[in-house]
Amino acid sequence: MSQVLLALRWYVVVQAFGLAALPFCLRLFRHLPDRGYGVSKPLGLLLTGWVFWLLTTFGWLHNTAGGILVGIALVAAAGAAVWFHFRQPAGQPTNQLHWRTVLASEAVFTLAFAAWCLVRAHMPRIQTAGGEKWMEIVFLRAILRSDTFPPHDPWLSGFAISYYYFGYLIIAMITRLAAVPPAIAFNLGIATLFALTCTGAFSLVYNLIVEGDKGTERQGDVASQRVSESAQSSKETGRGTGSREGVAILGGLLGPLLVAIMGNLEGLLEVLHARGVGMARFWAWLDIRSIDTAPVPLAQGSWVPTRFFWWWQASRVLQDYTPWGAEQHVIDEFPAFSFILGDMHPHVLALPFVLLALSLALNLYLRVGESTSQRVGASAVRHLPFTTWEFLAYALCLGGLGFLNTWDFPICIFVVVAAYALAHLHTTSHVSRFTFHVSRLTFDVSRFTFHASRSTLLFIALLVAGLLLYLPFWIGFQSQAGGVLLNLFNATRLPQFLVMFGPLAFIAAVFVAGQARRSTVRARDIVRWTLVVALGILGALVFVLGLAVLLIRLGLISPQGAAAYLAAWLQGGPIPGLEDVAGARSLISQSLLSRLLNPWTALGLVALLVGIVLVLKQAQSNQQPAASILNSQSSILNSQSSILNFVLLLFATGALLALSVEYVYLRDTFGTRMNTVFKFYFQTWVVWAVAGAYALALFARRGRGWVVVVVMFLIAAGLVYPALGIPARAHEYGGLPTLDGAAYLAQVQPDDYIAIAWLNQNVSGAPVILEAPGDRFRAYAYEGRVSAHTGLPTLLGWAGHEHQWRGSYDEQARRELDIETLYTSVALDEVLTLLDKYGISYVYVGPLERARYPAAGLAKFSQLMEIVYDTGIVIIYRRHPISNDQP
Repeated sequence: MSQVLLALRWYVVVQAFGLAALPFCLRLFRHLPDRGYGVSKPLGLLLTGWVFWLLTTFGWLHNTAGGILVGIALVAAAGAAVWFHFRQPAGQPTNQLHWRTVLASEAVFTLAFAAWCLVRAHMPRIQTAGGEKWMEIVFLRAILRSDTFPPHDPWLSGFAISYYYFGYLIIAMITRLAAVPPAIAFNLGIATLFALTCTGAFSLVYNLIVEGDKGTERQGDVASQRVSESAQSSKETGRGTGSREGVAILGGLLGPLLVAIMGNLEGLLEVLHARGVGMARFWAWLDIRSIDTAPVPLAQGSWVPTRFFWWWQASRVLQDYTPWGAEQHVIDEFPAFSFILGDMHPHVLALPFVLLALSLALNLYLRVGESTSQRVGASAVRHLPFTTWEFLAYALCLGGLGFLNTWDFPICIFVVVAAYALAHLHTTSHVSRFTFHVSRLTFDVSRFTFHASRSTLLFIALLVAGLLLYLPFWIGFQSQAGGVLLNLFNATRLPQFLVMFGPLAFIAAVFVAGQARRSTVRARDIVRWTLVVALGILGALVFVLGLAVLLIRLGLISPQGAAAYLAAWLQGGPIPGLEDVAGARSLISQSLLSRLLNPWTALGLVALLVGIVLVLKQAQSNQQPAASILNSQSSILNSQSSILNFVLLLFATGALLALSVEYVYLRDTFGTRMNTVFKFYFQTWVVWAVAGAYALALFARRGRGWVVVVVMFLIAAGLVYPALGIPARAHEYGGLPTLDGAAYLAQVQPDDYIAIAWLNQNVSGAPVILEAPGDRFRAYAYEGRVSAHTGLPTLLGWAGHEHQWRGSYDEQARRELDIETLYTSVALDEVLTLLDKYGISYVYVGPLERARYPAAGLAKFSQLMEIVYDTGIVIIYRRHPISNDQP
């Protein structure tokens, strides 16, 4: 069948998931102008995925197209029940879904999907280098081959996948229903993720703009308190929204532009370096790998970078060093890079659902304002701002992020709870007060305690419910995470931070400065509190280290792990692992001093956070008493200022994420802050891009011409990366356009390609197959190719990745020895024992095995098994159906 027709069939199936969840979505997101239509597709995929996964895990459904259809039907039935039985309480405002909004959302989704299908057709390869695509396709194929869940681990037979695989399950659902070959589904899945991300970003920014416009019209009515004219005011608001809808749609398009399309500034730097612009000293000072050397002479330069794989460097802008000068790998991806790479990794699979979570946060933020003066329905838990079904919906969506990309789970819960707390702080004034003053800041202790307790309750409730709803996954999940460590030696250099976030950081700084000026927050207060907070952070670090020293001296902490370094330092002995490094103590001291003298990125982020807090505090002080608006149908939370506060919350969230990696990181098998920077910077980009898109639209409407000009220049600089990176990536492929990600193997590995196709056509279920493995040092290698492209479980695939997923290499080390014995030994009894031990049904002998193992060891399989496939180069053996009695 034509690949175009397969893509159309895929597109229709994705639409079906969205339509199934639409009644549920319209009721859940009734406080948003677009009623959540822009995130209805991810909502449908997540809800159906949860129902299908849970019922299949318990054995009530099977992993078939019929099981998926049952899941869709149950979601549609639940949506219909919610629609008809949980009607909007009388007297509460409800946003109307306009046909222009639907058309705009569908246009964004369709155009983005078609465009990225075209992009993927010019860079389709599922290859070992440049990402982890074999890991991604092996998970997708393994899920498609698994009868029940959890799916088998295709690179460690006998075990279930120990990874957050929910995103792959969702792509597998679409693959099975659309009846698309997995190698094509891989690229269609990436195009779908891009389209869902663009649509979700458009929806969020559109909703922010429309709500801000509503508030502008309502503020006069609220101020005058004309209760008798409230109904007419509501009608006028609707007409105002309709008249401005076109402008809101245009502004909403800034969302996908900044979130998914724009790159960082490294692309522009690549152009300048390739052209020969700038002195060698500048490039060395900037210290970005691959462009840290002297450029070519200006006369010999080119405006288009020609270095192989140059576009990859944009995800490696930050540069860390050990105290003795060795480079430390740091990842700083952003969505445009991930989509150009063609990454079907959890951080990309979760991206549409992160935007869904941000929409939930905005929906809750607006809901609190609309229901301040009255209770809406019975809550499952007292004081929670939900009815029972709404609470379950929020917990399902947020808990799903733990299954999609665990890092995003606590981050998105934080945003939802912070939005709830912020809304309440600006709408409630009935709590008894006890205040005190510190340097012109007034603290309302009783009110703060009251709202903190409610917010804490909400956080705990969502966290616990989110974990319980996905409990079967968590029970079997193993992780490499080993606690939190202090980042003692590496501060992010401000020039590199600005290369990464320049356009978004500029928008954030100008927006916060503008709000501070409008709120009469003084610059000297920001400076003062920035210094106080920075010194407080430093003091906290000193306290933690001092406490650790005390506990080690008292013998209450065993000198193991990170404590071993501190204990060795205190005792004057050699530093573990640095015995051969001359002057290790002096180098560490110098590195610590250099760290203290490079605080600029952290200070900038602290200043941004302080400015936001002071603006929000001033807004709270300046607000009208709640009693004066209780009789108005339009709450003050519908004012433009409340939307500005929500945008400030997004900027604050990004700043907190970026600031945290300056001081702490999650301990893992890499031993550095690489992975923490990767995950936190990715989410910083998302929240800053959404907030920045709204801020840019606001700048344009307020006539701030110079700001708009500068921002557009910075955005144009960021667009250099995709404008040149996409053609460069396509040129590396160089073949005819296709969506088949495995087609290139027919040219580079034709014998394996044909044999793998035979296995996919003739072997059903998930029998174990033996092939040559990788090891802990051979990731991104050709080993594991049979399991990767069939989903059949093998004894060991990419062993290093299995180490990352499970936090231990014990099982992998045992299997390495057994696989070596299986392929090399000529002792038939010994080999038979191992075949039985691992339940091996097939043995694969191809070019890789012939190059790696002795011929005698390979030939003995003909005495133990039957040959089911033989081309002379590739032989596939199968265990005899009846146990044999060979000597």
